[in-house]
Amino acid sequence: MSDIKSFTSSVALLADIVGSRTVDRAKAHAELLHAIRLTNDNVAQLDPLRVTVGDELQGVYPTMGQAFRAIFSLRAHSSVELRFGLGGGTVRIIDGPRGIQDGSAWVRARGAIERAEWLAAQPGYRGVRTAIDDARTVANPLVGPLSQLADAQLARLSPGATESLYGLLAGESNADVAHRLGISPSANSQRVATNALRPLAAAIESLFLLG
Repeated sequence: MSDIKSFTSSVALLADIVGSRTVDRAKAHAELLHAIRLTNDNVAQLDPLRVTVGDELQGVYPTMGQAFRAIFSLRAHSSVELRFGLGGGTVRIIDGPRGIQDGSAWVRARGAIERAEWLAAQPGYRGVRTAIDDARTVANPLVGPLSQLADAQLARLSPGATESLYGLLAGESNADVAHRLGISPSANSQRVATNALRPLAAAIESLFLLG
């Protein structure tokens, strides 16, 4: 029992594929592995993101902000549509190599991802992909509505506008984003203005600052 790691204040992240029965599973799996590698390289974690049973993803983060960084990194580096549940609480890593964990954060993350799926089926919530259940003392009740508002706005964007948004979040210059997307700088600037991407990026970046 002495080998068991325990994190008393952490955020467990669960993700699964939206409409998994209708996607090309092999292609989706390869995309997700690539996105996971980049996310683990660039986002601080207590236990790295990995694929588990049934194409679910799981990872453990020291703060809610780092968990949201992981979410948006996955979104930026993969076209696979994912649903997320975040649970704040305790995590015990019983067997690290096999990914066997338990704790209140995982119970809450499971309930949260089920709620995200339920919410998306309700009128007016179709674009929602994230739900949160946080029992930590630093929990903020505004996080859930803010993240769901960000989800809803993301769902309204075209693929091109979404890429321009991720360029803003990555801190790329307008010229660099335009070059990467194969458009002119003025076209990218117009996308940013027409879709009001700067306030959306600012709202998402505020999620990254959460404890």
